[in-house]
Amino acid sequence: MHTTATKNKGMVTGIEKASYGLYFLGQNIFYMLIFMYMNTYFTDVGISALAVAGLALVVKVWDAVNDPIFGGLIDRIHFKKGKFLPWLRISLVGIPVATCLLFAIPSGASQGVKIAWACVAYVLWDTAYTICDVPIFGLVTTITSVQQERTTLNAIGRVCAMIAAMTVMVVIPTFRSMLGGWTSTVIMLSVIGAVTMLPICLSAKERVAPTADEENPVGLKEMFRYMKGNKYLLIFYISMLMIGSLNIASNLGMYIARYCLGNEAVQGLLGILGLLPSILIGMFIPALTKKIDKFKLYYWGVALTMVLTVVKFFVGYKNFTGFLVMSVLIALPVGLTTTLSFMFTPDCAEYGRYKSGIAAPGITFATQTFFVKLQSALVVVFGSSMLAAIGFVEGEGAVQAADFADKLWLVSTLLPVVGMVIALILLRKYKLNDHDVELMAKCNSGEITREQAIAQMRNTYE
Repeated sequence: MHTTATKNKGMVTGIEKASYGLYFLGQNIFYMLIFMYMNTYFTDVGISALAVAGLALVVKVWDAVNDPIFGGLIDRIHFKKGKFLPWLRISLVGIPVATCLLFAIPSGASQGVKIAWACVAYVLWDTAYTICDVPIFGLVTTITSVQQERTTLNAIGRVCAMIAAMTVMVVIPTFRSMLGGWTSTVIMLSVIGAVTMLPICLSAKERVAPTADEENPVGLKEMFRYMKGNKYLLIFYISMLMIGSLNIASNLGMYIARYCLGNEAVQGLLGILGLLPSILIGMFIPALTKKIDKFKLYYWGVALTMVLTVVKFFVGYKNFTGFLVMSVLIALPVGLTTTLSFMFTPDCAEYGRYKSGIAAPGITFATQTFFVKLQSALVVVFGSSMLAAIGFVEGEGAVQAADFADKLWLVSTLLPVVGMVIALILLRKYKLNDHDVELMAKCNSGEITREQAIAQMRNTYE
């Protein structure tokens, strides 16, 4: 299935690095459409905020089932042309079709038909996204065994993901009306997304050969034992869930632009001002992680984001200049943590194998996908629930109460702070570091013995 792994550095070609980044550009066009605008689109076509919250919860029932199933399938199914690439090729059709379907609800249909259409389309999208998300993150473990190259690939992917976010944040509020509305705009972006996801499917080479234990299927019993023992995977993603699901400002950006700032097109400017600093700092992540452990960078990035968000609340939205300045400042630590966030899954995969003796990268990356999608659903649930609680009136162009903007600012600014406080408490329990993970990887591959690894580790792992 694979060629034999080499111990030499520089395993990944320049074309593979560029293609890996392009895949994330396309994939995150689709993700950001759902994450940032599904809520707004549903309420614009007349679905109530509470119905949107309920819909997101229903879909998560299916999501809770399909992620571990798919993770197990990846670990059990062995394609002749690779472990992860065949799944990426399948996703090239599924995710664009499901995304377009989700944003094509008939505006003249009854409330019941709209809700049913939204639910079916969301389930299809969720399934298609699982098929593309688990393999693209897992691919770094099969195209290179060099830790620094994995870090570089993840950094490239995160930077391109932020470029995708900026693209969607500019195109939707600025050009949506000009392009003919929601559906036509989403179709255009879906074509772009599909085209940029294609190169990795043609250029990548899975060159790291699986070991004997990776070739053996992981049974249900082993799956639960692996997950139970991989506590750092759960600690990290539960903390990230707290940050993401309570960050309702990211999901209510269009509402904030419309009702607090007076013009939805302002969100395009905010997208540029917010993401350019994030992209800039993301480019320096590979260099920073050579000098500073990436977990320390991540932890203090979250802490700084929390402090600046509190300051932003007191600056307020009526002071537009101050609002813009704070948005740019917050973008710096957010760019740092966003770029770093998915670099911890390969570490947890190595720890899980070191701890349990079970090689299950598919399950590990499926766990990541599950929490990311759970986060994207819960932020809709919390955001929609908050909209209903502060008296939002659905329908594009509907008139809101006089105090709606102040209430929206309060909940969209302070609720994320609560999430970050909880996350920082949880992250105090995370002990993995780059030095120790490197030793675990060498132990897992047979380069050194377990005793040699333990003797050199900075922390003790029970």
